[in-house]
Amino acid sequence: MGKSTVLLAIFSLLSIPLVTIGQSNSKFTIQGRIDTVPNAKYRIIYKNNGKVIHDSLQLSADRTFTFSGNIGEPTRINFIIDNDFNPRLVKDQIVYSFWVSPGDRLDFHGLTGWLSGPRDNLNIDDNKYKLNGSALDKSAIAYNENRRAVYLANKNQANKTALGDSILSKFIQTNPNNFYSLDLLNRSFSSWKEQPNLVNTLYNALSNELKNSYTGKLLNKKIMAHHHLVIGKELPTFELANDDGELVNLEDFRGKYVLVDFWASWCGPCRKEFPHLRSLYNEYRSKNFEILAVSIDESREDWLAAIDNDKLSWTNVLDTGGFSGELYQVFGLKGVPDNFLLDKEGKIVARNLRGSQLKTVLDKLIQ
Repeated sequence: MGKSTVLLAIFSLLSIPLVTIGQSNSKFTIQGRIDTVPNAKYRIIYKNNGKVIHDSLQLSADRTFTFSGNIGEPTRINFIIDNDFNPRLVKDQIVYSFWVSPGDRLDFHGLTGWLSGPRDNLNIDDNKYKLNGSALDKSAIAYNENRRAVYLANKNQANKTALGDSILSKFIQTNPNNFYSLDLLNRSFSSWKEQPNLVNTLYNALSNELKNSYTGKLLNKKIMAHHHLVIGKELPTFELANDDGELVNLEDFRGKYVLVDFWASWCGPCRKEFPHLRSLYNEYRSKNFEILAVSIDESREDWLAAIDNDKLSWTNVLDTGGFSGELYQVFGLKGVPDNFLLDKEGKIVARNLRGSQLKTVLDKLIQ
């Protein structure tokens, strides 16, 4: 692929329409028709400022619908069909996925073909649905078409990665008011976090309006926290509600050795570790050792039931939202179980210790 071709692909990004979040009305409405079974029901999933919203819609006899919701910033909305026949073999299907913004009134027409993934991965001329009025969707499609053109024209994987990163950087810098720029940078952070100068440059290029959005503030927290999530650094403080609804701050544990343990009620390996943790807690509690267990459960009821069933007598707090939970994202976790062992000054001594490893480190640390 020649240099002029690459520059042309990058230059074409400059004409993508601006999409801002300066909407006073947080309500969005989608109305339209889906050419499928009359009275068909769809599960709806989207986020409102990080909180996952679960809803549903049902088509009328003539296959039309109207759906409304409230959001604080642009988000992707997913129409999902549950697989009730063989869920163990085939997962529930995202049949339509597209962007909505606060104040949008979108006309939607779902055609007979179903989508099997986010529209970000589709060709710009894909005709599986028609959507009027979604500027962000047009930004996403156009951006991905430019990036795909570069990938198809270049066989060298290293060149593909470098060119792809260059196109992404150029898009962000030339579209500082477009929420899709913020979304791209937020989603790329995990692969770019070892390039702090690049991340800071691109973040600073964003408009103040985007920086002050929920996602903008979340990304800033991730950037600020990244360099403190290593051995010898103080774990960034946080505050969450315990099982009695009282706020608990990590600072409350200064002067103690603390295991900050991330888990979930549905996580088998997490709960399998609890008998061992109970034994260690009983052994070292009198020696200034505490456990601060952070659940990422989406269901408060499931979380409380697990605390009761597993007899978790240490401090328990909830970072609700599953893998979308704010603390989970800020700390860059890749799953659960995971943990940080802190000394009396709140500095990270070790991470992700299991079984006898934790006891060995505690023996050396406390003695």
